[in-house]
Amino acid sequence: MKNSTRSWLFSEGASSTTLRELSLQVGPLPDSYLELLGQGNGGEVGLKVSPFNFCLDTAESALDYWKSGTYTASGVFVFGCDGGGSLFAFDLSTSGKWPVVCFDPIDPEGSMEAVAPDFESLIGQLAENG
Repeated sequence: MKNSTRSWLFSEGASSTTLRELSLQVGPLPDSYLELLGQGNGGEVGLKVSPFNFCLDTAESALDYWKSGTYTASGVFVFGCDGGGSLFAFDLSTSGKWPVVCFDPIDPEGSMEAVAPDFESLIGQLAENG
């Protein structure tokens, strides 16, 4: 990520050990996502587009959720939510592209929608540029 000081992020980044474990357990994830977690391990900020709010899970929370196997949608890696029940996830079915989707875990098939073509585009929609 270009800006290493984003005020919406938690003040401390994820440890390199946790980020390494995340990559080992899940597989390849966008470098920009891992870099952001390294700067601030979670946080909340508004979006300029629907769903208008983005809560970034900590690396530990995202990893715990992945390892729990309680996903209600297959082929996705959940990394956050909108604060109102919808989950943000990477679509893992498109190898190496990682489009961002958002869905309601109660009805993933009926609610799945593309939010951004990639993580960088999602971050480009932040209401706060800091």
